[in-house]
Amino acid sequence: MRKLTFVLLAVLCLSARADEGMWVIGNLSEKTDSILRTLGLELTPEELYSTETPSLNDAIVQFGGFCSGVVVSNDGLVFTNHHCGFGSIQDYSTPKHDYLKNGFFAKSFADELPNEELYVLFHIKTVDVTDLILGAVPAGATEVQTDSIVDAMSSQLTKMVDYSGKGIQSEVNPFYKGSKYFLSVYQRYDDVRLVYAPPQCLGKYGGDTDNWMWPRQTCDFSVFRIYADKNNDPAEYSKENVPYHPRKYAHVSTQGYRDGSYAMTLGYPGGTDRYLSSYGIESTMRTTNDVRYQVRGVKLDILNEAMRQSDALRIMYASKYASCSNYWKFSLGQNTALDNLKVIDEKQQLERQLAAWALEDTVARGRYIGVLDSLKVIYQEEYNALYGYNLWVESFYGGSDIVSFVLTNMMGVLRDNEDDFQKNVAKAYRDIDVDTDKKVFLAMLKNYIEHVPNEQFLPQQICHEVDSLFNGDYERFVDYLYETSAFSHPELLQQAHSITELSGDPMINVGIDMISVLFSTIWGTPHREDSYERILCDGIREMNHDHEFYPDANFTMRLSYGLCKPIDFAPGTTGLKEEATQMITSPRSFLNKHEQNPDNLDFELIPSVYKWMKRGKFSKQYIDSRTGKLPLCFLTTNDITGGNSGSGMFDGKGRLIGLAFDGNWEAMSGDLKFDNALQRCIGVDIRWVLSVIDDYSGAKRLIKELTIE
Repeated sequence: MRKLTFVLLAVLCLSARADEGMWVIGNLSEKTDSILRTLGLELTPEELYSTETPSLNDAIVQFGGFCSGVVVSNDGLVFTNHHCGFGSIQDYSTPKHDYLKNGFFAKSFADELPNEELYVLFHIKTVDVTDLILGAVPAGATEVQTDSIVDAMSSQLTKMVDYSGKGIQSEVNPFYKGSKYFLSVYQRYDDVRLVYAPPQCLGKYGGDTDNWMWPRQTCDFSVFRIYADKNNDPAEYSKENVPYHPRKYAHVSTQGYRDGSYAMTLGYPGGTDRYLSSYGIESTMRTTNDVRYQVRGVKLDILNEAMRQSDALRIMYASKYASCSNYWKFSLGQNTALDNLKVIDEKQQLERQLAAWALEDTVARGRYIGVLDSLKVIYQEEYNALYGYNLWVESFYGGSDIVSFVLTNMMGVLRDNEDDFQKNVAKAYRDIDVDTDKKVFLAMLKNYIEHVPNEQFLPQQICHEVDSLFNGDYERFVDYLYETSAFSHPELLQQAHSITELSGDPMINVGIDMISVLFSTIWGTPHREDSYERILCDGIREMNHDHEFYPDANFTMRLSYGLCKPIDFAPGTTGLKEEATQMITSPRSFLNKHEQNPDNLDFELIPSVYKWMKRGKFSKQYIDSRTGKLPLCFLTTNDITGGNSGSGMFDGKGRLIGLAFDGNWEAMSGDLKFDNALQRCIGVDIRWVLSVIDDYSGAKRLIKELTIE
């Protein structure tokens, strides 16, 4: 009896901490694998990841370089999030054919829409190359020398990869802030076509109001298809291409899950920084999040006003608005959570422990003594530069589209990498309204000048011209700039073959002034904190050597494991209070949000969707047997961050049960500090996805492609 009690306690302890971590799928330890099996994973390690035989790893794609996706049919059908496919959906939308508003369904292979520059990557293998890289760094090398050697060795290792297969590419990524290095190999497919998108009122239901919140009812999915040549190899878009046949595709489960069921995500999380020092966290809050939230708030007000003027402007700026607003709200949420959870205090306590531990053995642990004092000084000295850099990026690279276009192309010339200028013009200007852009640039310029930390960050030539030629009136200066610059008149740009032909244009002069600010006062900051942050990370891992540490996310393939579990704390909720602490949301809560918020466009429904949801006739196979309702969204304790969007959510048998799309407001600090009690992953239930495809759209040709269990 005592032995059984011990086992049960061990399982409970594992369950309490099983949710944290973004583990390298090809490098799972026996300890981690044992935890997975204890929680409910039934797949063998080879069924999960193998370089020799088909495995679940082969069904996961990096989608477009910014999201994740999962292959769900033998004909290369890919499920990802609606917000991941948003740009492609927008590209094909017009006021006459408004696929954003009304959705899209290709009724045949011939109707599926190609997407320029959209691609997917399949992960082939990941290899630990730490010894090869760091073994080449001599003792006593400076930070600059070390970086140079690491870059050279990384380049050499990628050249040694076997590129005989088509579309093979590779990269070396640092882990644990540069204490380890892994080489990852991928295969890239460039012919990816839009197959299906739900109406935006389903795929983006709740909008900014519900973003990062629970409870959720968003049917956040879209469907694409990978195409290949007749030999199933990667190929550029061609009408002759055929659907790709994957090594492995995911089966779909309509059996659902229970409270405590095993849940696993596979995808490409973009970035976490959980080993960052308390000084680094404070810097992130003040020089990144505060800046991003303030600047983007100004821009979003202008875009929101423009998008309300016409359907054409709404479609034109829909993707840009969504992208801008996502991390605008994230920045506020992360700072709020970091404050509420007292993350800096907790980090400082850990750092004090490290300092005391280092002093216990000054010979063996001498490299850790004084590292915190150095970090404190460096972050203080670099504060203005970091603040100024982020203010510059948000205001100019992320502000006016025309100014961003000019800066990007000028940087390309500086790097001897001038692309097809006319192609760049055609792509950029299809989604630019000059009048709206002028309002954005004026607001960004005035806001930047108001918030720069000191005069050395000012664009001196612009300020001089405004004062000397326009009596300090920035509005008159911007009017003149947009009236006289060829960059405000796309028809004039079509006559130029390169940006160098426009060297006398006033917008080029603005670009020169801005780039001068970047290089002379901001770009030159050496980021001295990096080496000390790495030493701190090493010290924490060495001090807690009996604990297994996962590396920060860096857009490489990762596995996260956890349990299906409701929120058992007071959430920052919107909508039905009775669903706030439940694990699954229902159609009733979907309708309630719409009916109780008639003036909120985030909950507006097109008539066909409202009528369908109000009728409530959903196919029996999609109804949850335990609740008798169609499940919409659900919660797990899985780790999630940006880039995980579209990640497949799997049960213990490796069957698809949903798509990850969001985290919760209470744990927005998760990129910097995971909280086991608060952290949740929000997923769209695959049965909600299937019901929209099948019951709402009647897209049965897609349902027939799937293997549904």
